[in-house]
Amino acid sequence: MNKEIIQVNELCLDYGKRKVLDNVSVRFEQGKTVLIAGNNGGGKSSLLKCLAGVLFPDSGDIRIDESVSKEKIGFISDRMSLFEDFTLARGIEFHSGMFKVKPADFDRSLLDRLKLDMGMKIRDLSMGERAVYHLSLLLSQKPEILLVDEIIHTIDPYLRELFLDALIGLIDDLNTSVIMVNHTFTDMGRLPERVLIMENGGFIFDEQSEDLTGKMKKIVTDKEIKGDIPVVFKNETPIYNEYYVYPYTDELAAGTGYEFQDVDLTQVVKSFIGGYYAKKRI
Repeated sequence: MNKEIIQVNELCLDYGKRKVLDNVSVRFEQGKTVLIAGNNGGGKSSLLKCLAGVLFPDSGDIRIDESVSKEKIGFISDRMSLFEDFTLARGIEFHSGMFKVKPADFDRSLLDRLKLDMGMKIRDLSMGERAVYHLSLLLSQKPEILLVDEIIHTIDPYLRELFLDALIGLIDDLNTSVIMVNHTFTDMGRLPERVLIMENGGFIFDEQSEDLTGKMKKIVTDKEIKGDIPVVFKNETPIYNEYYVYPYTDELAAGTGYEFQDVDLTQVVKSFIGGYYAKKRI
């Protein structure tokens, strides 16, 4: 087991009368890649912003390993509030000065792939180009913790591949801990080692990715299923129904007569989010 690099203890955060984080406690290990998913308003981005020091909780605390300096924590927000009127070259110069990065040490390989003019303004970049540019700035810090907040779904497939490959390289080279919040999971199944799902300001699911195929299955049938089977979501179609079962065990399947099928990361996350909205309709 890797050492814990972040400890979150009994974190609470309210926006007015709405409870956004409800007594959240969680641990994150060094060098691990974690995906946090869930319904809109579940608390995902607020938790990430607390980890980044952008938001301050009403109670509870966050403890980051003392070996990690603030300069080694990177945060890519969905808002990506960069200095709009800076040129790309001026943005690199400013960021390098803030984080004491020598010009010769700044890696331009991602930017060179995009063939960007260093004289253009940041405001003229597309959302995907901004994401890659922002990541290039953060990579120059050689971060030990990287927080990525819901931007991957804004990036086209080519830029997404560049972005994800850069993350994989960062993890391999520096053993960086990556915590991502995201709604879209295309091309991401290879990345997360751990998946957490939030609902109403707390975690309802926390599993290692390698265990997911064993702990969640689905049943496809044109009939209502019978028996004591823990269904987290029922997806109805005109022809058949899909029942997503968690937690699944071999003992559960024995004697039921149902065929339990494997699911992928996208189906796992969608089933829990779908189950949340189904409960709201009841």
